[in-house]
Amino acid sequence: MIKQCQVCGHSNLLEAQTSSSGGYGPNLLPGTGSFRPAKFRVVVCAMCGFVHWFVSEEDLDKVRNSKHFRPLRNR
Repeated sequence: MIKQCQVCGHSNLLEAQTSSSGGYGPNLLPGTGSFRPAKFRVVVCAMCGFVHWFVSEEDLDKVRNSKHFRPLRNR
């Protein structure tokens, strides 16, 4: 659980839950389903505006199993 902003260090955080597919917007988590798109928990720092995006725990396996995601490699 996030307790403070990783940019400015303030603990004045706001949160909401949203879908990864907004109908007319981009599919932010491709390959995670179109009937019931995966959901995000969005945390915004009320002081500096930095946004943290977290895939909901119930949808994390969809991301892990999606062919659209691959491990991040250091270059």
